[in-house]
Amino acid sequence: MTFMGTERLLDPQDFELIRELSLVTKKRVTGLLIGEQRSPIQSGGIEFADYRQYQVGDDLRRIDWLVFLRLRQLLIKLCAEEKEFTLMLILDLSKSMQYGEFEKLWSAKKIAAILGGIALHDGNRAGVLGLGNGLRELAPPTRGRSSLTEMINKLAKANPSQRFHPVEGVRHFAARYGRKCMFVFLSDLLYPEWEQVIRGLGASGCEGFVLQILAREELNPPYMGEITLDDLEGWGEVPLHVSKEIARYYMAEFSAFLNETRRTCLRRGLGHALLSSDLSLAHSFHTYLKQEGLIC
Repeated sequence: MTFMGTERLLDPQDFELIRELSLVTKKRVTGLLIGEQRSPIQSGGIEFADYRQYQVGDDLRRIDWLVFLRLRQLLIKLCAEEKEFTLMLILDLSKSMQYGEFEKLWSAKKIAAILGGIALHDGNRAGVLGLGNGLRELAPPTRGRSSLTEMINKLAKANPSQRFHPVEGVRHFAARYGRKCMFVFLSDLLYPEWEQVIRGLGASGCEGFVLQILAREELNPPYMGEITLDDLEGWGEVPLHVSKEIARYYMAEFSAFLNETRRTCLRRGLGHALLSSDLSLAHSFHTYLKQEGLIC
């Protein structure tokens, strides 16, 4: 099943996930992006920490009206426990993400849209990066629920990169965003440099989570007999005879690969969840992502 960028990314019922879920952060970000401010030393659970500009959709009861009378600025009071953070969604734009009856890239875009929406709905910043021929900013980090529409549009239009240099992209990410955000990396990890990418993300100083998205045909191939494999990365067609023995060997090797990707993520202090691209958004979020501690 191939989806075009003009097709609607989220259905109306998907927005319920944005309203009912929240992201789980395990540590405070020590560095903040331009426009954010560091918190003063904080000791109380609801101690005042900072202000931020009012955005359409914010609760009017949280406006500091005394500040408005003095400065004529609408500012929202933030408490120590609710200091905002920045979520950066990193989308794998390798050509292999186009594979699957339920395309992996389309699934990754939908999940990223929900995660970004959750962050924005809770008053935090969210942005989108594309990992392809280096690192590309698809949607700059912004705040406010009104930013979600633009983020969804940018996600829907993101296309695979003709060239793929993920290690270089991760270096750029660490230089620009290191210790300044929480990130979620959405990828199939089906490229030789996957371990270098995970190491680089783990060394960035950011709290991070890897969502490994694979097609059902990769997790449990339905193929037997004579088949032709077409390499999406440009290596051409490969004829293959799939016997039961070869199928068993594939499953064993692929299982070992999946175990190793998870172990590598956990060793580097990153969260990890394995998702099939044919799962519904509700099932992915309420079952797998809750279970792995990314959302609550």
